[in-house]
Amino acid sequence: MPNPRQLARTGLALAALAALPAVASATDFVNFETPHVHPLDLSPDRATLAAVNTADNSLELFDVADGTPRSLGSVSVGLDPVTARFRSSREVWVVNQISDSVSVVDVPTRRVRATLATDDEPADVVFAGSPERAFVSCSQPSSVLVFDPERLDRRPRRIEVEAEEPRAMAVGADGGTVFVALFESGNRSTVLAGGFDVDQIDDTPTVPPNVVSDPEGPYGGVNPPPNRGGVFEPPLSAALPPPPPVSLIVKRDAGARWMDDNGGDWTDFVSGARAGRSGRRPGWEVVDRDVAVIDAATLEVGYLEGLLNAVMAIAVQPRSGRVTAVGTDATNEVRFEPLLNGRFLRVNLARAGAAGPAEVLDLNPHLTYETPRVPAAMRKRSLGDPRAIVWSAAGDRGFVAGMGSNNVVE
Repeated sequence: MPNPRQLARTGLALAALAALPAVASATDFVNFETPHVHPLDLSPDRATLAAVNTADNSLELFDVADGTPRSLGSVSVGLDPVTARFRSSREVWVVNQISDSVSVVDVPTRRVRATLATDDEPADVVFAGSPERAFVSCSQPSSVLVFDPERLDRRPRRIEVEAEEPRAMAVGADGGTVFVALFESGNRSTVLAGGFDVDQIDDTPTVPPNVVSDPEGPYGGVNPPPNRGGVFEPPLSAALPPPPPVSLIVKRDAGARWMDDNGGDWTDFVSGARAGRSGRRPGWEVVDRDVAVIDAATLEVGYLEGLLNAVMAIAVQPRSGRVTAVGTDATNEVRFEPLLNGRFLRVNLARAGAAGPAEVLDLNPHLTYETPRVPAAMRKRSLGDPRAIVWSAAGDRGFVAGMGSNNVVE
C-alpha cells in the first residue's frame, strides 16, 4: 500500500497533469521526485562512475579513469532507481524503488543480466559477509532481504527489522556487520491524552483517558497547562473565550524522566505507579531505534538508540570504525507556533561505536536558535535536509550533502 507521502505526491502530480493543455509538448514532464538513497558510486578500480537517472528509469555509466567523465552509455533498469552500488568493477546493482526490484547490470556489455524481485519500496543494497551476500533494505515492510550473488535464482532470506523504514545502509570495517539507517525513528516523545473526559457523542469515558486534566498531575488539573512557569507564552488574549482542554507531548530526558516543555514531570503517569491513568502500564517505554545492526554471518539484529529522529544517511568512519549517521531531530515537545517559527528541528550528526558513548553533534553550530531569521551569509553556511555523508580514506575529513540547503559541508 502507498504511504501518505506517496499519495500526496501522486495527488499533486495528477493535479498538475489535469492542468496541462490538451496537446502537450514533447518537453513536458511530471517528476514524482522519488528520494535518492545512494545515487552515485565509483567502481573499485576507480575507472567507472555509475549514476542513477531516476526520471529516465536508467543507469548512466561514465569512464573517469583520466579524471574527466566520458559517457559510456545508458542502461534501462526498473522504475525510479534510487541506488547504485558496484559489487565489482564489472558489476553494479541498481535498486528500483517503484518497480520493487534490483537490476544486476553487467558493466562491459551494459546489459541487465538479472532482475531480482524485492519487498515494497527497496532503498539500498550493500555487500557483506564471507561468503559474500547482498543485503537489500525495503522501507515499507521494514525488512532486509539477503541474496546470494552467486545463486540469484534462489529465494532471498528475509530479516524483519523492528523499526520504521530501513533505508540507507553501510558495511562495518570488518566486512561482517551491516548498519541500516531507520528513516522514521523516534525521539523518545509521546502524547498524553487531554481534551474531554467523556466521548461527546455517547458519553462513554475517553480512551486513552484524559490524564492532562488529572488533579494530581504536575499542574493540579489545569488544562491547558501553562508553558512558561505559571503563565503562557505568547500570552492568552483576553478577548478570546477560555481555551479548550488539550493533549500534551512529553519527552524522555537523559535521566529517564518524562518531561513537558515547562519542566512538568509526568514520569509517574507515563511509566510509574500511576501509568494506568494515561492508558499505560507501569514500566511502559517507547521504542527509539535509529540504526539496525545486522551480523552478516548469523543475521541477528541489534539496535543503536537515542541518536536522531529521522536518519537520512549513514557511513562508517575509516580507522575508528564508528558508525556516523546524519539526519534531523524534532523539537516536537515545544508548544505554540510562535515559539517554533522556523526552529522546529535540529540538523545533527551522530557517532556511535564499540568504544565510548554515542555522540550527537549539531551540524549548524553557528546558529543560536534564538531568532527565527538570520542574515543571508549565515544562512549560506547552514545545512538543511542532509541526505549523504562520506569520509576521506584517512577518516579525518567528512562531507555531508544538504539537499534542502543545496550545499556540502565539511
